[in-house]
Amino acid sequence: MKSLFSIYLRVLAVVTYVQYIASQFYDPAGEGVADTVYRILDPLLVLGMIIVVFYAYQRKQSVDESSEEAITREYLEANAVFYSGVALFFGLLYNYVGFQFSDPANSQGWLWSLLDLTLPLLFYASSVQLLKNEE
Repeated sequence: MKSLFSIYLRVLAVVTYVQYIASQFYDPAGEGVADTVYRILDPLLVLGMIIVVFYAYQRKQSVDESSEEAITREYLEANAVFYSGVALFFGLLYNYVGFQFSDPANSQGWLWSLLDLTLPLLFYASSVQLLKNEE
């Protein structure tokens, strides 16, 4: 199951980057063409974030349960992915609700840019970690 989620996250990372870059060319004035694509993409991003936060929490728990007292690279990675994932997930939900169920103007443009640039990085890194820890 982890390999399936890993493939999903990698594909979603590529699609998000391509959409973010391509929307600057086919909808530079923000006339709403890109909004239609984002209305389809956003629920997929929410699902991807649920997967990332779930597995990041599991990884964080396993690292926290280890008997090592020192701060290791794995400890820092697990905590960074989990806490940044939670923060980005709340930012995504905030903008998603404002965009999907209200007026798209209610969402924050700077937050969308931040999400569109950081979520693919988080998705790809999480997909690599899922494949590495596959049992």
